[in-house]
Amino acid sequence: MTAHDTQSFFTPNEFSCFKTRINAKTYNLAHVLLNRNSSKHLFIPIRSLQYLAIIEQSTFWFVDSLAYATRGDEGGRLIRISWHPTVVANQRESLTQNMDCQIIYYGKDMKDVQSRLSSEFFMAMQQIDQHHRDHLSSDGNINILPLRPTPKHT
Repeated sequence: MTAHDTQSFFTPNEFSCFKTRINAKTYNLAHVLLNRNSSKHLFIPIRSLQYLAIIEQSTFWFVDSLAYATRGDEGGRLIRISWHPTVVANQRESLTQNMDCQIIYYGKDMKDVQSRLSSEFFMAMQQIDQHHRDHLSSDGNINILPLRPTPKHT
């Protein structure tokens, strides 16, 4: 991918959401990797699930690498789950405090995937950390778009 490419990812309609906590080690490592990166986002392949995680400052997106959709003349991969921390990182009492988080499912039957993400995402980040400690970069741009355009109000 060149520096001028833009990848698109779609968020289907929200299927369900719930509040939980994500492990402090997972949250901390994600932000260590993101801060080492020169971009506002970081891609983490989770090969065991055939998913791609996109880490941004306030959201973790989980993309099914096998699910593809189009909207108009634009195509892209589908986001199936997202994690939205509900506490600002600097408001935690310590780095070992787990992070309160809202989890959104963009499809049914995501509970098993979410369960596996809890451990497999951390392991995928550890591999990135070990292999690319000094050379993380995400060239190009991304668009995260609703699958259905929002109606315009008159």
